[in-house]
Amino acid sequence: MKPVARLSPLLFSCIAALFVSCVPDQASGPRLAPSFDRSTAPGLDQACRDKPGNHLARRPNAPVELLCAMTLPPGSGPIVNGTKLWAEGGNLYVTELGNAGLYIWDAVSHDFVGFVGGMVGNVGAGGGTATTNGQGPSSIVLSGDGHAWVSDGNSTVRVVDLATRQVIASVNTSIAACDGGTATTHYCGRTNEITFDPEHRLVFVQNPSPLAVAAPHGAIDTYATFISADPPYAKVGTIAFADRRGQEAPVWDPDQHRILTAVSGRLAGTTVFPQYVAVIDPTVRPFTVEKHYDIDCFALGLAATPGAVFGINDPALGPDGKMVIPGCGRALITDVRTGAITILPVGGGNETWYNPGDGNFYVTGANFSITPAGPNSLGVIDARSSTIRQYVTALNATNPTAAAENNHIFAVVPANATTATACTQFGAAVQTSGCILVFAHVPGSD
Repeated sequence: MKPVARLSPLLFSCIAALFVSCVPDQASGPRLAPSFDRSTAPGLDQACRDKPGNHLARRPNAPVELLCAMTLPPGSGPIVNGTKLWAEGGNLYVTELGNAGLYIWDAVSHDFVGFVGGMVGNVGAGGGTATTNGQGPSSIVLSGDGHAWVSDGNSTVRVVDLATRQVIASVNTSIAACDGGTATTHYCGRTNEITFDPEHRLVFVQNPSPLAVAAPHGAIDTYATFISADPPYAKVGTIAFADRRGQEAPVWDPDQHRILTAVSGRLAGTTVFPQYVAVIDPTVRPFTVEKHYDIDCFALGLAATPGAVFGINDPALGPDGKMVIPGCGRALITDVRTGAITILPVGGGNETWYNPGDGNFYVTGANFSITPAGPNSLGVIDARSSTIRQYVTALNATNPTAAAENNHIFAVVPANATTATACTQFGAAVQTSGCILVFAHVPGSD
């Protein structure tokens, strides 16, 4: 963990006043960077202190522009890894490894709401103990009843009461194949991506990379656990994915009434076990994969040989059955009803997001359509037409999300004490602490 650099008096005053900094480019006074002079664009002086009814949400087709940067509240350490950003119900939720907890902001006003701690944090993996059985928190989903479900290290899921901002229950997802039940035989690893089925009130959470209990602790098949979203939060069952070595973000598809999850492939000798999107009917017991759609990098022309490129990350589901999914080093649009794939000229990064407020997918990754390729960009994708609308340079940014209430887009940038990031233009202290970038649709911008 890198130390936090001393804040400048100006930045410290801003943080003290707001309890969390949201540092916009000002229309007057010292400039943080010449490229952030937007004094000719009306209303931007308050864009980062947004109020209901006085924001830019009514201009969803305007270009997206970086507005400001939010930092963690005073007393927090730097952002080591913002593992998941989630916007829902007017709030922004961020799980963060270095500070071992969940941060909550008002996504419209950007006021800091609170912090939920007590999670595993940035620890090791593979050692067999409760503190070396995977790090966390990893991801989050809301269940619509005032609770958030946070995947954590040590094969654990936390149930958080958002009103009191307290962990009210913990669910252990370990299974006998990777947990010997003693203090030194925990090898099921962290829980990772998670989703919620509102029809059957089931939480679906992954153990993406469990290890076998017996020496030498080789990997076993990735699996997922179904948990009842109602007290006492009982485990309903599990599902394994044979000959696969990882999973990425599951989503609930209300049109098909199914859970969709991305499953990583593997290469065993000359045998290729492809990666795919699995379709799971949560009403069928035992839980099984109903059907799946392969994502074959070689067949798509994105790999030189079969099995040469694996790489699948967290998808987001938009309208008309279209899912954006990072795979084969690109952002892919997959039709979850037919399996048809459209290749987009931008990297998909890690997390992705669909915003119903403006009809766009958001991804972060290297920009393949401009020479030289940008080191990192926020990609804005029209979900209806499956076409790129815009790239916004955002060095080291990842894990985007968007609030439908005001169409503000957020992405996290980890702390970096030595190398410039997208946080740098807001001051050296912001670079060394890490930040959450805030973007918005800005009429009249380039």
